[in-house]
Amino acid sequence: MRILNVCVIGHSHIRRLRDYGMQTETDNLNLDSEVFKVSFRGKGGLRLNKRVFRSEILHFDSIPDVVFLQIGENDICENTNSEKLARDIISVGQYLRDGVGVKVVIIGQLIRRMQFATCQNFNVFVVQTNEHLKRFAEPLGGIYFWGHRGFWKDFHYLGPDGVHLLCTPAEDQPMRKFRRSIRNAVILHSKVLRPPLCHPKREPGEMMWQLEDYHQQHHQLK
Repeated sequence: MRILNVCVIGHSHIRRLRDYGMQTETDNLNLDSEVFKVSFRGKGGLRLNKRVFRSEILHFDSIPDVVFLQIGENDICENTNSEKLARDIISVGQYLRDGVGVKVVIIGQLIRRMQFATCQNFNVFVVQTNEHLKRFAEPLGGIYFWGHRGFWKDFHYLGPDGVHLLCTPAEDQPMRKFRRSIRNAVILHSKVLRPPLCHPKREPGEMMWQLEDYHQQHHQLK
């Protein structure tokens, strides 16, 4: 069985996730290395309109089978048009699918920030952009919108800077939850590329309802 190549692309959330994976020996998203090979391309402050995004981040010598894309938060400002931002993000997915040849592109839901750390109405724009992304992605084959569960009730998942996910030696649950979300997205949507995995590897301390999270996501996003 051929190993599926997965590339996780995005801003500082992805760079920090990569570092966390290396520190905790889960740098393959805690996925079976005989089934998936995961790489990360994360750059702090990454925006859609930055030249480095298309010239370096989206350039591949070897085309991945699956790309998870977490981007858009840094593009939000006081005069953001959320519909245009969503279309710009979708266009990146279409480029990866049609221009690069990626078979499965997953677009991660934008994550809110604390008000003191960003522009006015940032979280309003986040919600609006996510709604547009979900609607725009639905009819597109090979491009999927993914909602991160557990990041909407309050802001307990954020660190002191109000932007990044809390990740300290004493408390790393938000980062573990973020990793698990991306992991589940990859497991679910890669099923179109191979027979479904009957029993995905279970993370330490992960409850069965959490392991089945991606099945619930699938039904919710239909």
